[in-house]
Amino acid sequence: MNDAARPDASADAHGNLSTYLNEHLLASEGGVKAFRAAAKTFEGTPHEQVLVALAEEVDRDRRDLAKIIQQLDYRPKGWKRALTLLLRAGGSVNPVNLLRMRRSSMTQLELDFLTGAVRGKLSMWQALIELSASDSRFDRALLDDLVRRAEHQIAEVQRISHETVRERFA
Repeated sequence: MNDAARPDASADAHGNLSTYLNEHLLASEGGVKAFRAAAKTFEGTPHEQVLVALAEEVDRDRRDLAKIIQQLDYRPKGWKRALTLLLRAGGSVNPVNLLRMRRSSMTQLELDFLTGAVRGKLSMWQALIELSASDSRFDRALLDDLVRRAEHQIAEVQRISHETVRERFA
């Protein structure tokens, strides 16, 4: 019997989607922190304000994802909510570039990490767009906007990387 013919396949699919979205929501807390930490790495440069603005945009994406989860009537597991609170309490610790040294290889890794994290988020939005073709619970206009935001975030981080790479490696 294939998955589509199983009576509990729909419940499994909803459980999988709920878990997937809640894991992205949990990761998004770290993403906001990572952008804020990167802004501190670039403190005093023109890139600081761009990264602060991106942190706010990523936080807006996080809130939009939380609304999507709520609209789908999915709820996070208790331990995930506790972990989210722990991440929030973690403050501005930057696990990628602890010393916030702008002219080190760790700064390049920090920018690469941000790009990768946003690419992961973009993939999630694109998966939801695919699901929206057959599931009217999704707001396609919002998902299209979230894709545009993620593409903008990637472009901005890559621009900063390109403009500053010589500080580290040349």
